[in-house]
Amino acid sequence: MKKGKKLGIIGVTVIMIAQLFGCGKDVQETTVEQAADEYVYVAEFQQLSAEGYKTGSMTFGKDDKVYFTGVDEAGEYQLFSLKIGESTPEKLPVELGKNISVQAIGIDEEGHLILGLIEYNSLDEAAGNLIEKVEIRKISPDDGSVKESLDVTGALGQIQDLYMQNILVDEEGNYYLNNNQNVYVIKPTGEMLCDISAGTYISSIFQDKSGRVIIGVYENTGWKLKEVSIAGKEMKDIESKISFDYGTYQSGTDTDLLYTQDSILYTCNLKDEKPTEILNWVDSDIDSSSLRAFKILEDGRIASLSLDWNSPDETAELAVLTQKNRAEVPEKKVLTYGTLYLTYYTNKDIVAFNKQSDKYRIEIKQYGTDDEDYETKVSRMSADLSGNKGPDMIDMIYGSASLEEYVSMGLLEDITPYLEKEGGINREALLENIIKAYEYEGKLYSIMPSFGINTVIGKVSDVGSEASWTIDDMIKLMDSKPKDAEILSYSTKSSILELMCMMNPDEFVNEETGTCDFTGDSFKKILEFANRFPKEINENPDGQSQIEKIRNGQLILLDSVITSVQLYQMYEYMFGEEVNFVGYPTIKESGSFIVPEGTTVGMNANSENKEGVWEFICFILSKERQENLPLAGGGFPITKEALEKQFEKDMEAEYYEDTDGTQKEKPKAVWGTGDFDVEVYAASKEQVECVKKMIETSKSSQGRLGEKMFAIIDEEAQAYFEGQKSVEDVAMLIQNRVQTYINETR
Repeated sequence: MKKGKKLGIIGVTVIMIAQLFGCGKDVQETTVEQAADEYVYVAEFQQLSAEGYKTGSMTFGKDDKVYFTGVDEAGEYQLFSLKIGESTPEKLPVELGKNISVQAIGIDEEGHLILGLIEYNSLDEAAGNLIEKVEIRKISPDDGSVKESLDVTGALGQIQDLYMQNILVDEEGNYYLNNNQNVYVIKPTGEMLCDISAGTYISSIFQDKSGRVIIGVYENTGWKLKEVSIAGKEMKDIESKISFDYGTYQSGTDTDLLYTQDSILYTCNLKDEKPTEILNWVDSDIDSSSLRAFKILEDGRIASLSLDWNSPDETAELAVLTQKNRAEVPEKKVLTYGTLYLTYYTNKDIVAFNKQSDKYRIEIKQYGTDDEDYETKVSRMSADLSGNKGPDMIDMIYGSASLEEYVSMGLLEDITPYLEKEGGINREALLENIIKAYEYEGKLYSIMPSFGINTVIGKVSDVGSEASWTIDDMIKLMDSKPKDAEILSYSTKSSILELMCMMNPDEFVNEETGTCDFTGDSFKKILEFANRFPKEINENPDGQSQIEKIRNGQLILLDSVITSVQLYQMYEYMFGEEVNFVGYPTIKESGSFIVPEGTTVGMNANSENKEGVWEFICFILSKERQENLPLAGGGFPITKEALEKQFEKDMEAEYYEDTDGTQKEKPKAVWGTGDFDVEVYAASKEQVECVKKMIETSKSSQGRLGEKMFAIIDEEAQAYFEGQKSVEDVAMLIQNRVQTYINETR
């Protein structure tokens, strides 16, 4: 899934590596030893913006200035500079021309600005934004004079969906531009020298100190640095003893590389045995996932540029870090946050909390590294928690155990009394059915700040308009479709069995009495239903796309986590008609269930800093945070007021003024799955009501069947799936084994 935010009028698709929306890299905890831990980098922040303009591309100059682009409401671009240490940016005396988009900005060895420009036929999207001219322009940052102008329309103008992400120039005067998966090398005369495909998304492009142009890419074997070889017109592997991974990479000051990996800033030469650690960005209250550039200044200070495309206001920020003795820095009480994986959103919340709190500071305690297996990490975290110590806060999404297991070990504090305090969070202001997701035996152990709904989507003409359906209903639908039709995307016998068990746990296990019943008709029906699905998915990479399958009737239903009204609109486009979030088929009640998004924490019952933990929970549930959740991929807010305001924003049309003064509605975003893109405009009241209905009827996903219990069920079910035993025999085997397991673990 991808989502692009429109910047002005020219469409810019923001590609996010894995969440870094989806398939991404999580931040790691690393201890940086700096002069026997006597020093710390303290940051001073300022917004990088010009009044009336939205900040876009940015770069450090060879001087002590920052250069950045701004675009106004009409989509007109302007260049600005800001001297480090000053507060007011200057508008550069550069005439860009009408209908020109500044796509990329770079710096050459002499300190000239290099611009990648596209001139469109019009800023009116209805006209199609056809490319009139593509230009590389070199200008003086002092007076804006043009040093060189290359018309490269012939080389680049015919490229579909052309967007120049980065631009640089080598010693021979060749220009390098990258556009998603390709690097285009342009001769000094303007002709194409070569077009080299990386075959995957290019996350970084820079030069080492020898002048080699290097890219960073993800491949099947992992993340790699590769040299762009114009001699062989290919990407060549770079040998290094250092293990690099996804991050923000750029040329070093006096080394090959200056880069951020996870939350650490490093410098190194490619032939070094290991990199040199400079600082931990989190310690300086900087979100490393939003970094765009950084620089070591002549006086030893470090400057950084950040731009968060995923924030509601797309905040751009300049930070200047000064190394100070720890004794000079006011002390704060340390809170620890324990997790197996630190997510993008949690990292942002911790940095924001640390920046505004004058009493507390959160430090991340991540158990294990990326090269360790999941079981090793779980064992390490479990051992720490079992010793009546562990972190003050326990990640409830990426922790080492389930809610029930934590409660049974006495590790979680009931936060109900904190909710009942005056001046705190009012429970009545929160969505009650969402709160219940972390209730257990009448006590509340966590509150998710945002949430999504895991559901099944289908055409109203296929699934009706009710909020739920039964297994019999779905079997009836399956029988009405061609035998070769795929009823539910990416579903197997085992995955459907697990889902049905998790959706209906109370039907089979009674925790109070310690008994189970898997011999009834309900469970046998689940087994028979699961057996209708394939044993495994054999995906054809050259086959039809998902949207093609839906449109021609080869795929009937999709399951997804819905986090916004915009996603409803996208799925309505995919199916080509009115859709219903009917959910998974169940024995009773709703088949859509709540999944936590954002930062969801439990308070360690053994913590000595419970008031501090509660302050952090209040912070992520505050009015400001709830009403300014990251853009539509971040989930629905849990407060009623913030959710209603979000729905109002979803229905509010946004406009821009065309060159002839006509008001035009502009899209709120661009969504797609890689096979298509669809522009999303203001939602209708009916679309919002459908989403509201889905939220109101969804239930908790905190099932009572643990992994070990389901492993028993799945293992025995295989004999039925393979036709070796009857459904009655398998149900009895599962009954006996699960009951034995319950007896042994009570």
